[in-house]
Amino acid sequence: MFKKVWFTALAVVAVSVLGAASAFADGDETSGCMFYNEDEDVWIAGYCDGRLNAFDIAQPVAIYYSYDTVLATDEDGNPYWTDVVDAIEIWVIDSEGVGQLALRVPAAQIAPAFNAISDVQIAAVNGITLNYSPSADAFWVTAPGYSFVWEAW
Repeated sequence: MFKKVWFTALAVVAVSVLGAASAFADGDETSGCMFYNEDEDVWIAGYCDGRLNAFDIAQPVAIYYSYDTVLATDEDGNPYWTDVVDAIEIWVIDSEGVGQLALRVPAAQIAPAFNAISDVQIAAVNGITLNYSPSADAFWVTAPGYSFVWEAW
């Protein structure tokens, strides 16, 4: 089992590295970043830098998960390494397309929101908020003139 997990992890890393090298070959973060939308049968341009709101080309913020690699065990008690979300980061994007970290919310600060019975604001700074809705099991970020919703992990 451990060999399968190790081989799978190695394959994922190889594909990620080769894919990232291809996507960023000319230095433009949208180069080669076309995603297929099955519902509408169209290809959509987006960002390939890992942001959650990759398809919002003109967004004022970029939203990312930050990960930590931890040792876990499978159902048979075998150890393996896996990535877990350790924070949500929100970067403000200026008119030149340059980002600056505005808010980094650690998972420990987010965890209590999962026990809420109504919508809760988790963090806020300079008009940007990170929120959680237990009824939708979703996070959402608001910024001046912008809102983005995504399914919680």
